[in-house]
Amino acid sequence: MSDTALAVVQPQSFELSVNEVKNQVEKIKTLMTDLMREGEHYGGSFPGDTKKSLHKPGADKLCFMFRLRPDFEQEIKELPGGHIEVLSKCKIYHIESGTKIAEGVGMASTMESKYRWRNAAKKCPECGKETIIKGKAEYGGGWLCYGKKGGCGAKFADGDQAIEGQVVGKVENADIADVYNTVLKISKKRAYVDATITATAASDVFSQDADELKGDKEKEEPTPEDLAKEAAGNGKKENPPQQKAPPPNHTVEDNRALVESTGKILKSLDPDGLPYFTDAEIAQERAVSDGSRTWQNFKNQNERLANILEKRKAAYGPVPFGDDEPPMWKENTTDGKPLLESVAEQVVKEAETVIF
Repeated sequence: MSDTALAVVQPQSFELSVNEVKNQVEKIKTLMTDLMREGEHYGGSFPGDTKKSLHKPGADKLCFMFRLRPDFEQEIKELPGGHIEVLSKCKIYHIESGTKIAEGVGMASTMESKYRWRNAAKKCPECGKETIIKGKAEYGGGWLCYGKKGGCGAKFADGDQAIEGQVVGKVENADIADVYNTVLKISKKRAYVDATITATAASDVFSQDADELKGDKEKEEPTPEDLAKEAAGNGKKENPPQQKAPPPNHTVEDNRALVESTGKILKSLDPDGLPYFTDAEIAQERAVSDGSRTWQNFKNQNERLANILEKRKAAYGPVPFGDDEPPMWKENTTDGKPLLESVAEQVVKEAETVIF
């Protein structure tokens, strides 16, 4: 048997030797240690499982090494309220012999928590952005569409039902069709990983990769109101003084490099191809960049976002594959729409326009 061939039982043979089985397991472990990277090709397991979870890039590596190709079938079931359920079936074939090696299944639905719900914040009736904060009592109270978070600056009185009558918190995703494509791909990925583990007999090394598992006690992301309270807390001034000029030895190119680095952080995607940062966060960071004028401010923003990204990467983990209840999940975007890479790129361009 060659070093790159899967142990396929030929018609004249009905079993593999112990050495052949041992060699195949060793190949998988060697591939994992030499060519795979944790967080990209595989990740941590769900609670109670000591094995690593296989991600799609890792499944691609296994299939390439053993000369396997996947073949997919998908069935889409329409559900009430515009929701869909997608069942994917993946068959794995040996490229050289054409032998079918294994099958896998995966299901995804827009009824899963991460797609069905979104966290709604108060929207400005004037500009439509979720940038409403509570005005401070010493300035007359009321409500303000906060300009430094991308708002238009409009003010509203206390008791104004255009603001206080809005439903906030966990609400149904009104744009559920925007996640159809994501659900199709997630279902396909689940079936592919399931079939790959079976085909390569890698279940003693890898477990099924599903979507991110967020703990029940995970801290909620701050709302615009929380951010405003934090900025104005303890009697501190909301707008701390900034340096009037860049420190010595920091050029325009240094500022531009930090802006570009921040843009790359904001458009980072997890192993499932989904964004780590929400649309609301992108808009908020754009406002921060617009208000920055010094190298130190750009550096502080870049380091803060890098730390947030590392924490979210560390929190990424799979859920058990099967009939388990879907995990509670805070969706990736405030408006229910998947984040496109071009959004983050546009943020960088706009920030550069203002700065330079």
